[in-house]
Amino acid sequence: MRTSHLWMVGLGIVIALGFLVNCGIAPFMPECNPIDQWELILAAGIISGLGAFRQWALMRFKYFDDFSIETKSGEPKDFENTKDGEKVLRDRLWVPCIGWFLVIGYAVNMLIIPFFHDVRPVSWSFLQASISLFLLISGGREYLIYSHHSGSKEVETGSNPD
Repeated sequence: MRTSHLWMVGLGIVIALGFLVNCGIAPFMPECNPIDQWELILAAGIISGLGAFRQWALMRFKYFDDFSIETKSGEPKDFENTKDGEKVLRDRLWVPCIGWFLVIGYAVNMLIIPFFHDVRPVSWSFLQASISLFLLISGGREYLIYSHHSGSKEVETGSNPD
């Protein structure tokens, strides 16, 4: 996994901690308000469903074969001599920034609000729609940048035309 995708891991950890708040802390602490269970389930479904589909689609089109940090022999890749497409993707820092801002929004709703009731929550519908669109658009954008810079005219889907 590339470091620019660590925000997805961060979001997964925040959602896991949200389940901890609801299942392991709120039942034993009366001052802790549980998170709306349907918002928590929807967040987990979006990140696991769309995140997994995004990763599957990019791997299916051989995206991660060229962008892995290691070579097939297990040695670290020389990033000074990589393709132009990889450089373009590394230079787009706004993508992980938006991802981390969404992680902060989820953390406010799942880790701060249950304990500090005077804090104003981030709109759940905004967070759910944002993360859905962001996963779809960023995955498509990365694939298009990769395919454009790799010079491939056709996408390998692994399917046999016969």
